[in-house]
Formats: sequence, C-alpha cells, structure tokens
Amino acid sequence: MNKIFGGRYEVLEQIGAGGMAIVYKAKDVLLNRVVTIKVLREQFIADEDFIRRFRREAQSAASLSHPNIVSIYDVGKDGDTEYIVMEYVEGRNLKEIIRDFAPLSTDQSINLARQITSAIQNAHEHHIIHRDIKPHNILVTADGVAKVTDFGIARAVSSATVTHTGDIIGSVHYLSPEQAKGLQSNEQSDIYSLGIVLYELLTGKVPYDGETPIAIALKHLQEHPVLPSKINPRIEKEFESVIMRAIAKSLEKRYLSAKDLLEDLNHIQAGRPITRLETPEFEDPDATRIHKGMSKVLAPIDVKDPLLGKNSPPQGLNQKRKRLVIGGLVLLFLLLGGTVWALTSYITVGSTKVPNLIGQTVPVAGDYVKQAKLKLNPNVTYEFSDKVEKDRIADQNPKADVVVKVNREIQVVVSKGPDTGKFPDVTTGNLSKVDALNMIQNAGFTGKITTDTKPSDTVPKDYVAEQDPLPNATWPKNGDVHLTLSSGPQYVTINMPNVIGKTSNDAKTILEQNKLVVLVETQDSTDVMPDVVISTTPNPGEALHQGDQVTMIVSRGPGPVAQGIEQKAAMLAQILGIQPKKSKSHGKH
Repeated sequence: MNKIFGGRYEVLEQIGAGGMAIVYKAKDVLLNRVVTIKVLREQFIADEDFIRRFRREAQSAASLSHPNIVSIYDVGKDGDTEYIVMEYVEGRNLKEIIRDFAPLSTDQSINLARQITSAIQNAHEHHIIHRDIKPHNILVTADGVAKVTDFGIARAVSSATVTHTGDIIGSVHYLSPEQAKGLQSNEQSDIYSLGIVLYELLTGKVPYDGETPIAIALKHLQEHPVLPSKINPRIEKEFESVIMRAIAKSLEKRYLSAKDLLEDLNHIQAGRPITRLETPEFEDPDATRIHKGMSKVLAPIDVKDPLLGKNSPPQGLNQKRKRLVIGGLVLLFLLLGGTVWALTSYITVGSTKVPNLIGQTVPVAGDYVKQAKLKLNPNVTYEFSDKVEKDRIADQNPKADVVVKVNREIQVVVSKGPDTGKFPDVTTGNLSKVDALNMIQNAGFTGKITTDTKPSDTVPKDYVAEQDPLPNATWPKNGDVHLTLSSGPQYVTINMPNVIGKTSNDAKTILEQNKLVVLVETQDSTDVMPDVVISTTPNPGEALHQGDQVTMIVSRGPGPVAQGIEQKAAMLAQILGIQPKKSKSHGKH
C-alpha cells in the first residue's frame, strides 16, 4: 500500500530530490486531483527553529495566486514528517531546457522572461522575496507556460541547513552581489538572479563560473561579464541592454523593480524602442591596450635625412652616428631612471592599517582588504567557533589595526560554527538528575542546563522524564539543555468507591483502577461469607486522593451457614459432656 500523508495525500511516485526535501507526485483523494508533495528530509526534523520558519514562509507563499506561480495548497505534518502540498506541473524545469536547447531565440527568451518577471512582480507586491531564483526553480509546461516554485522557502533555509554541495553550486551562479556579501537580500536581488537566468537562456552559459562556491561568489563581486552578444551575435542590442542592466552590480544602476523590467520587456516584444536605457560599457579583456604616453615612443622613426646629399656621404654618416649616440644616452637615462624609481618605490612603499574582518563573510572581507590596499590570502582555513557564526571570519593574521606595508596578504580563519555532537538519551526512565548530568558532561556537552518538574505516572520522582534536545539530535557542544524531572504521580481528588459486599479480588481491582494503594485485613465473621469485603477505611463516599492508601476488611468466615452448624455441634458436645473449642481471635491476615 502506498504512503498516505495526513490521511489524504496518496503518494504515487518519487519525482525528485534535493538537499532540503524529497519530491513526490501524489493524489489528493479528497478532491480527486494530482498534487506535488515536498517532504522535508529527516535531518531537519529536530531543528525546531527551522521548522517554524519553514511553516511560516510556506503559509505566507500560499497567499500568492498567479498563473506563473506554482500554487501552495497545504502545509502539514504526518507524525514527525513535515510536508508541503503544491500544484502539480506537468513539464520540465528551465535548467533542463537550457541544457538541451540553449541558446534560445530572442522571441522564446522574451516570452519566458515576461512570464517569470510577472510572477516575481506579483510576489514583490505581496512583500514576498524569492531569494533563490534559478532555472531549477522554474517549471515550463508543454504549451510554454512558465511557473516559478519555492517562493519564500529560501528564507527558511539557513546556512546551517544547506549542506549539499550541489545545491550550493547550483544557487551561487545566480547569487546577487549583496547576497554574496552576506547582506540582506531585497527585490533587486531577485531581479539580478533573473538577469543571470536570461543571460544563460540566450548564451547557454552563466556569466560567472569557477571551481568553488567562494570563487564564483567573488566573481559576482569583482568581475564584469562578457557581453552576451560576443557569445551569441544574434542577440538584439536592446534585449542585451535589458539583461546587462538587470545584472548590474550597483543597486543604483540595476532595475529598481520587476515592474520596470517587465515594461521594458513588453516594449521589446512590441517592437517599441527603449530610449531611456543605455548599454553599460564593460572593458573587453581581450583588447590590446596602449598607454597614451607610449604612442609617441612607439611611432615609426623616419630615418631618411632630407639634408643628406648624394655627394656628401661622410656628413650623412656623422649625422646618423650622432642620432644613434643621443638615442643610446636617452635610453640609458631612461633605464637608470626606471631602476632608481623601482628601488625607491620598493624601499618607500606605503603603509596601511589592517581592517577588522572578524564576523564578516569572505567576500565582504575581500572588499575591506582591497580598500586598505591589502590582499586576502586565498588559502582560507576553517575551525570550530563557539563565538562566531558559521561561514563568518573568526580570526585573522595580522590582527585588526596593525600597521603593515601595502599589498601585505591577510590570512583569515572562517568559523565552522560551534562544535556539535549527538546528544545522549537521558530519558530511559532510570536516570536521576545527577546521573543524567554526568552522562551529558561525559558526552562533551558544556552548555547551560536548566530543569523543571511535571507529574508522571510512569517515571519515578526526581528522575528525568523529558529532554530538549531530543535523544541523538545533532547539537552544539556549548548549546543550552533543558531537562524535565518527574514529580511523581499527579494526585487527583476522588470519592472512595463502595466495594463492600464484593469479593476481595473484585474490590481490589476496582480500587487499583482508581489509582489507590490497597491494604487487605481479615477478621472472623458469622454474618458475612468468607472472602467478602466487610468494610473499608475510608468509608464509601469519603474524599481522598489518587495514590492514597486504603484498607479493606475481608471476612475470614465462618459466615451465616457455618454458624448454624456450630450451634448444633455445641449442643451435642454438651449432651456428650465434651468441652467446646474456643473460637479464634480476630487478627490481620
């Protein structure tokens, strides 16, 4: 039988998987429609903060209703499994289309661009930023309708949760410069990412690539892209201008809103010129550059001497020799001057103060170092840190404010976040508070431990009943821990049940079902049959607490029938002159 989530969504098949979730095609048996379900991976279940952000962002994105946005139908939980139910889109993602068909034509690209931009504009008007626009998150149906998915979900994913290298590489190609610096992303960040997507549609390539995520992120900050028309000459000039403005590194030069970008795309499709837009000029890295001052030096020398007569060669030769000598002396002075200048520059190189890089991301640190006329050592080391957030600089050498020579390299250490480990299970039911603390400390956890108490019918008093974090959860070694200790059974006021006249077994069962502790005593009785309850303490109907001790008096006999037999035996004994036996005294059984 297939898995059914929430008693409603029947899984049909797995259709995808990413670092955050596994994606299934499913059937909504209540509404009889096909849906997509994204099921969070197990490693995120113990992260309550992430789950809270995940639900909030998904519910916020569910408010969006647009033909180019994948609709979110439901957000739910099945046992420990968190999931999102979305519109099922029959088609391919844009990355697959780029891989198989790029470069696309201008008409095809503009058609897709207008749809994607319209979706982004609608989300921005509802104050929702995507933060992870890339071809992988754009689906295209068989009839050419583009639909953007995962709106708002990127905000829930912290750096601590994104652990799959492929996901990081896939996203960093479309990362805006402000995101690469670790700054707050905004609407213009989505526009930049969309511009990169359009660049890739028209060229089949991303403008920035590299071997590591950090290398690619630095290119977003420092390098200018090759103009798309140099890769694909068929690209229209105005469309190229739109793309270059969308991926401008400066927010001032980039489109302010998706609405502005959409207007320009509409103008291009309608064949109307965009007069307010100028193509940004970028230096061609392949162009040969000649310093203005060198143009005269490199100009061809006319060695023809107009004063040289046919009948006076010695004078001509002297003139040539003079020019050669003068030229040689000039060259010698230039060489000597250049050497002296180089030595002077080396000896008198300027000094600068090392900026404070602690707490910054590597790309931002690169900007600071460059402004101080220093260099960032590319060999970054990584260490655990209890004080500095993951992926931010925890240490540097030389230290901040030290005065060093210009162009000195700065070595940085990047935080891997707090050291973590699997948290032990201290809720086995047989660990006192002291034993639990010893187990936690022996496992290497040094964070603050707080406790509270709550009643428990199953865990003995002062023993651990609950723990936060959960058993075997990945937890920072210095993270705070909370234990809940049992205060014993919870006492509830009840009335004493009436068990008089019932057999001892039946009476005991009734009293124990009311969570009472039963003490049994017996006594002789000629009125009550053996093994029947004569009385109880407290009396029936009196108030008492669950957990209290009660006493029931059970008849030891002989009972009414036996009494008649005893009387006859006594009369016979008297007739025969036999002394009757003394009856047994009352006592506890």
